[in-house]
Amino acid sequence: MDIGAQLLECLKYKDTSSKIEELDEKGLLEQIIPSIKDMKEVGKCKYHIVNTFQHSLYTLGHFESILETDKFIPSHLREGVWDYLNSKDESGFPILQVLKLGVFLHDIGKPAAKTVDETGRTHFRGHDVTGGQIVLELGKELGLSDATTQKLFRYVRYHMSLLIAYKTGNVGKESLWKQFDELGDDIIGIMLLGYCDLVATRKLLNPLEDNGVIKTYMEFILTNYFYRYKTDKEV
Repeated sequence: MDIGAQLLECLKYKDTSSKIEELDEKGLLEQIIPSIKDMKEVGKCKYHIVNTFQHSLYTLGHFESILETDKFIPSHLREGVWDYLNSKDESGFPILQVLKLGVFLHDIGKPAAKTVDETGRTHFRGHDVTGGQIVLELGKELGLSDATTQKLFRYVRYHMSLLIAYKTGNVGKESLWKQFDELGDDIIGIMLLGYCDLVATRKLLNPLEDNGVIKTYMEFILTNYFYRYKTDKEV
C-alpha cells in the first residue's frame, strides 16, 4: 500500500486522529503532505497556544468525539445531519471520510499565509483561500476524484464561515441564503468543522469556557438551512 493510500485508510477508523498521528510518528505523513513540516513550525499567536499541526489533530479529535455523543446534535437536526454524514459523493467516496480529511487539513494554508506586522504580531489572513488551493493539488496527488477534491476544497476554503458569523452576528436571510446557494448540503460539514475548530482553539486557552453560544450559532444556521431554505426550494 502506497503512503497516500495509507492516509486515506486512516479515514475509515473512528479514531482517525490517532491513526494520522501514528503515520506522523513513523515519518510518513510529511512524505504525503510536505506542508505538514511547515504546519509544525507556525500557528502560535494571540489565539493559538499550539502549532498548526497540533491544533489540526486536536480539532479532528474533537470532531470524532462529538460524533460519539448522541445529544450533541439536537433532535430536530439529527436526522438531516446524519443522512449527510452517512452519504457518499458523486464518485462514491464516503462524505464522512472526506470531511475528516477536511477537518485535519483546514489550516494547511497558514504557513504560506503567515505575516508579521510592525508590532511583531503574527497573522494568517487569507489562509482559508490559500489552503483551498493547496488541497486542490493534494486531492489530485492522492488520486481523489474531481467531485471529492471539490468537496475537500469547500471544507477548507469555507471553514471560517461559522467564526465570521459568530464575530459579526451577520446571520440574516440574505447572507445565509447566499452561502446555502453556493455550498448546498456541504454547509452541514462546514458548520461542524467550524464549531470543532473554534472549540479546539478556545478549550486550550480557557478549559472552563462555555462554548454554548458558538454551538447556538451553528444550530441556528443549520436550522435555517433545513427548515427555511430547503423548504423554500421545495415550494
